[in-house]
Amino acid sequence: MKSDSTSIFQDVLLFFKYLQLYKKYKPHVVLHINNKPNIYGTLAANLLRIPSISNITGLGIVAEKSGVMKKLVYLLYRTAFYPKTVRVFFQNKEDQKFFVQNRLVDQKKTQVIPGSGVNTEQFTPKTKRTKNKSTMFLFNGRLLISKGVCDFIGAARRVKSLYSNTFFTIIGENDLNNPVFIPKKDLDQAISEGIITYAGRVDNVQPYLANADCVVLPSRYREGVPRALLEAAAMGKPLIVADSVGTREPVIDGTNGYIVPPADPEALAKAMIKFITLPTKEKTRMGQESRKIAVERFADSIVIQSYIAALADT
Repeated sequence: MKSDSTSIFQDVLLFFKYLQLYKKYKPHVVLHINNKPNIYGTLAANLLRIPSISNITGLGIVAEKSGVMKKLVYLLYRTAFYPKTVRVFFQNKEDQKFFVQNRLVDQKKTQVIPGSGVNTEQFTPKTKRTKNKSTMFLFNGRLLISKGVCDFIGAARRVKSLYSNTFFTIIGENDLNNPVFIPKKDLDQAISEGIITYAGRVDNVQPYLANADCVVLPSRYREGVPRALLEAAAMGKPLIVADSVGTREPVIDGTNGYIVPPADPEALAKAMIKFITLPTKEKTRMGQESRKIAVERFADSIVIQSYIAALADT
């Protein structure tokens, strides 16, 4: 399933695919996550009178749509979320407010949960492999322009010119044929200049997180609560993020990291420099605060309990 597809034909096929699956397996309740399953999966479940729970993981481009497309998307959400058998989870209060104010769902059917959660027993603080005085910043995410990867590189270029013993690593998927991703020439140039190291998509992020001093995600658009940040926080890493919906959720500015304006490489660079110049003791304290926030607010056990309670009501 292509979540970014705008083909009406493909969407109709997807709806009937859900209908076929639910008729075959006859589930007592269905859990949906991401935009298209939340719409077409829920519509199919409604038609068969199967209770469902949708998890809104962030609005992304949904909030930016306009004209006829906006009206169509809103109509689909209203229709999907109208029945009493539907429950809707949100990962931040801003998305919940957006849906309620636009009358896409009755507030009584909604609940805010702490993102998708993170396994705080699997992701735990590790000792950094390198013991020198260098500083390593890590970007973990798809190389979407809207994720702020260009802002990360722009900030890295500024910081690198002042602090040569600072390193920047990017891990994540890049789609060379999709214009919403960073152009290959821009990425290649940053690599050839020695500004960043690009490891591509990795299956195990923990070694990269363990070796990072700080994790950076300057996302420009609405997210749920990025899992990349939750995993980093659980491993005791300070965070630098953009002040955008969802992305800022796991960060208390000045406590476990810094929040900067979105689409502002200069402000991001200043935050990085501020982190670099912190005493080691203060960096350690920030990491400990990140771990505390991950355990107390975003542990997957909290999310699981929310689902169990909702399932008990169906």
